[in-house]
Amino acid sequence: MTVCVVVPNGRWSLSPLFTAIREHHPGSAVAAVWCGDPHLRPVLPDAVHWGDLDVEEPSGFGWNRLLVALPPRSYEWCRTAAVVAALLEAGAESVVALRAGSVAVLGPIAEPTAGLPLELVVRSGQPLPSDGVAPTEADLIRLGRHSLTVARFGPGGQQALCWLADHVLDGGEDVGPLIDRMAELFGSTGFPESSALPVGWRDLGTSQPGIVDLDHLDRNEPWHLRFGSMPARVRLSADSALAAVVATAWPQCQGEPLDVFLPGAIPVAGPIRSLMRGALVAARSGLATMPPEPFGPTNSTVLSWLEESSPSGVDIGRYWLAVRHERPDLLTAFPQPEAKDAAGLLQWAGVSWRLEERSALLRGHVTSTFADAGAGDPDHAITSVGTDPAGVNVLGYLDFDQSQGHIAREIVAALTAADVPVAALNHHRSLGSMRPEPFSTERSALFATNIVVVNADQFLFVVADHGESLLNDRYTIAYWFWELEHVTASMVKAIDDVDEIWTGSVFVADAFAAVTNKPVRCVPLPVAEPQPSARDRSSFGIAENRFVFLTTFDQFSVPERKNPFGVIDAFTRAFADGEGPLLWIKTMNGARGWRNHERLLLAASKRSDIVIWDEHLSRPDQMAVVAAADCLVSLHRSEGL
Repeated sequence: MTVCVVVPNGRWSLSPLFTAIREHHPGSAVAAVWCGDPHLRPVLPDAVHWGDLDVEEPSGFGWNRLLVALPPRSYEWCRTAAVVAALLEAGAESVVALRAGSVAVLGPIAEPTAGLPLELVVRSGQPLPSDGVAPTEADLIRLGRHSLTVARFGPGGQQALCWLADHVLDGGEDVGPLIDRMAELFGSTGFPESSALPVGWRDLGTSQPGIVDLDHLDRNEPWHLRFGSMPARVRLSADSALAAVVATAWPQCQGEPLDVFLPGAIPVAGPIRSLMRGALVAARSGLATMPPEPFGPTNSTVLSWLEESSPSGVDIGRYWLAVRHERPDLLTAFPQPEAKDAAGLLQWAGVSWRLEERSALLRGHVTSTFADAGAGDPDHAITSVGTDPAGVNVLGYLDFDQSQGHIAREIVAALTAADVPVAALNHHRSLGSMRPEPFSTERSALFATNIVVVNADQFLFVVADHGESLLNDRYTIAYWFWELEHVTASMVKAIDDVDEIWTGSVFVADAFAAVTNKPVRCVPLPVAEPQPSARDRSSFGIAENRFVFLTTFDQFSVPERKNPFGVIDAFTRAFADGEGPLLWIKTMNGARGWRNHERLLLAASKRSDIVIWDEHLSRPDQMAVVAAADCLVSLHRSEGL
C-alpha cells in the first residue's frame, strides 16, 4: 500500500502524521502532494518524497492557473488525482490519500477490497433528523455523502481520477457533490465503519477507528464541530469517549491553513478566483485566449489583466466589476456600473474600499445582516422634530437585556430624576436578548444634545441608520467603553462623528484622550441599589448546605476577557471533586453563542461540583442569583463595569 499525504496551502506540523503512518504501516511507501503556493513548498520529514514534482497538469491550463481558479478543496482533489493516477501507473497496488490537517491515523488502515477502483468513507448511511442542530440532510446534499479527506484508489482507479480532473473546473464551491458523482459512476464502496470515523457525522462505536476525520472540528476553537452556522449535534462535552479520541488525534492535525497570494501580496479571494475560472472556461471553449500565468517570471501580467477594462469598453477594471458582482451592498449602490454609476464605482474603488472593515455604505432602509431585521424597519426610524436646548436625546439598546442597554436605561433614569427632559430612543442593531417588557421609548429626536450609548466599534451603524435624523446639527456625546489601553483604528475613525466622549472610568478616558483633542470626560455610571426578587437557592436548584462560588456572564461577551476558564481552573486547583464547595456559573445566550458555551461545558465536564446554568433572567431574578451565592468571583482580564 502507498500512502499519499495531501498537504494544503499553509504551515503544517507534518511529522506527527508521518510518524503515525510509519508506526501502523511500516512497510508502506509514503509520498506527499503540495497543493499551495509554488514558492512556499515546505520541507518534508526524512523518507518522505514529493510525488507531484514531475506530474504535469493534464488539461493544459497549468497548475498555477488552476491554483488561482479553483476553490482550495477542488484544487487539492484535482492535483491529488493526477499524482495518484501516476502512482497507480507506476505499479502501486493501492493508494490511500489522506489530507494533512484534517486526518489522524490512530491504528491500522483497513485492507482494501480486492478489485475495487475506488473506496470512500461514507459520512452517514442513515437519514439525518431535522432537530435544529447540524449536520442536516441539506448539509449532506451540499457537502457530499463522502469524506473529502480520506480516499483509496485501486487497480483501474485511473479512469475515475481522469474523470474527476476533467470535471473539477465545472463544479461549484463545494467539491463534495462531484466526489459523490464520481462514486456513482465508477463503483465506489465504503471503508468499514469501524475503521474510519468522520467525526460529527457518525457515532464512535465500540472500537477505536484506524482513521479519524476531523475535517469539521473547528481549527480555531477545537472544542466544537462546525457545520455552517447551526450548533452541532455531536458535542464533545457530552461524550467523554469521543472527546478522548479527538484529543488523541488532534496533535496530528496541527498547523495553520493560509490563503494563496499573488506576487505583490494580493490575496486570491472570490473576485480573482471567479475571474480566472471564467477565463479558463472561456479559453477551453475557444471564446477567449488563455489568461496570464499568475506565478513565475511573467507574473506581473496577471495584475495588468485584472486591471484591464471590461470587454464592454467602459473604463472600469474587470476586477472591480467582479467585486461589485459579489457584494449586495455594491449591487444596490451601483446598479448600472457600466453606465451612469461608473463614476461612483470608480470613486469607491479608488478610496472607500481601502477604509472598509464592514460596509456601512447603505442607509438603514437596507435590511441589516444582524439578527434583528427591525434595524431597517421604518417603524423603528427616528425623526427629527426639534432642537430644544433644555433636554437630551438618549440613544441606546433600551429594549435589550445587555449591559449597554442597562447603562442607557440608568442614564435615562438619572436624567429623569434630575428633572432633565429626555427623549429615550431605541437603537435596534443588537444580537442581545429582548427585554420581557419593552422600555418606554420614543421615535422623535426633540432636543439639541444627544447621549449615544453605542460603543465606538458599532458607531458606524448609528451613522448609517440615524446620521441625518439624529446626528446632524446636534451636539453628540458618545458614552463609550473599551477594555484596552489602546483603541483600534476603526474606533478612532468613529470619533469624527461625535463632539464629546464620556466614559465610565479614568482608564477608558485615558485611552480615548490619547487619540483625540475633543473633550473626553470620566462620568461615573449611575448605580441604582439592586432590587432582588424573592427567589432563593431552592428555586434555582442549588443546595442550601453548600458554599457557593458564583461567576456570571453573557455568552455574547468575549470569553477571554470575562475569563470563566480561569475561574474553573482556580476552583479545580483549590478543591477536589466533591470536597464540599460548589462553583455556580450563570450564563445567558448559550444557545445563540453556542460555540463559546460548548467550550465552557467541555471545560466543566469532568467535575460534578461545577454547575453551568444558562437562562435569560429578569434583572430582579439576576440580582437574586447574586444574593444566593456566598462569594462572587470575577477574574476579568480587563476592566469590567
